[in-house]
Amino acid sequence: MVATAFWLIIGAVGLEVIGQIAFKRGASGVMHANGHEGVLRYWGRMLLDPWIQAGIVAHVVEVILWVAALNLAPLSLAFPLVSLSYCGVAIAGHFLLGERIGARGAVAVVLVSAGAAMVAWPTA
Repeated sequence: MVATAFWLIIGAVGLEVIGQIAFKRGASGVMHANGHEGVLRYWGRMLLDPWIQAGIVAHVVEVILWVAALNLAPLSLAFPLVSLSYCGVAIAGHFLLGERIGARGAVAVVLVSAGAAMVAWPTA
């Protein structure tokens, strides 16, 4: 795999993590719709939330990096590496949002990371 493709994938993973954390912060900050207001007003507030907007921007840039990476690396290599975003979101959720990672979740993060490393490891 070309080094440029690797860094594009890592950038896409990082932006996925940033986007998901931003979405969670935004969704947690917007009050749920109640009986006195409609769903459209709720979604309007959701779309105007700065955290939601930041998440959208992160995802747009992520897609650009991802498509560029796919131009340089085979999908069979790139897609397993992007699974690292699951690990990054779990870890960022723990440290930035105070979410708990149980023993099973920690083992899963290690296994997904090990699998991505095995896929990316150069063959002899």
